[in-house]
Amino acid sequence: MRLALALLLLVAAPALAQPSASSVVEAWRADWRQAAQGVAGIDAREEAEWTIDGPRGRTVVEADGRIRYTRGRPERDLDRVRVNGRDVPPDRGRGQGQRWQRAVGPAGREVHAPPPLPVALLGSAEPDRVEADREGGVAAWRVAFDARVGRAEAWFTRSGAPRLLRLRVEGDRPRGGRFTHDVRYARVRGLDLPARSQTTFTVRQRRRLRNYLVTLRADATYTDHTLR
Repeated sequence: MRLALALLLLVAAPALAQPSASSVVEAWRADWRQAAQGVAGIDAREEAEWTIDGPRGRTVVEADGRIRYTRGRPERDLDRVRVNGRDVPPDRGRGQGQRWQRAVGPAGREVHAPPPLPVALLGSAEPDRVEADREGGVAAWRVAFDARVGRAEAWFTRSGAPRLLRLRVEGDRPRGGRFTHDVRYARVRGLDLPARSQTTFTVRQRRRLRNYLVTLRADATYTDHTLR
């Protein structure tokens, strides 16, 4: 009888130890606020590739440069740009998002946008559930959110001071389109900053009485983070 009771307690312990979704997120927010004190801006090295696949074929844009976050808003300064394997002036690369917007709508601009800092979403989104999971071989809490921009899930390490590992947001676009943002993070001086960002948009267009599906993708890595 005692052995059966002991085994029951061992099995039940992990479930009892699971925190609430709000407690995981509040702990992360508190650590972010503390680590962000005195930080005026954040810089990072960016290597990015954007592709657009549609009825006119495929275009690939590659770029290297730096991203600067000031008051949470990212700005891009490009050093090198290649379009379909050919070097072009960096100024042309800076206008690529506007050209894609004219071709396919707002998604053309949005796919070029650098990932915002995670607090832009997690600072106000309401968590509604938490589940035990693993992310990149690490034991994690997967927290779901009811976000204004769509459905969101975030993976945090299982600790009293949770570290953000990954954030994924997905949702619908007009006329049956879809989008996904998937960002993985690195801890730098107590802040979880974008390390790799992958974004996909699908856009439905109609040309010459035919319907087309245009796919836009962005894949970027961020290194050499500097806090100012």
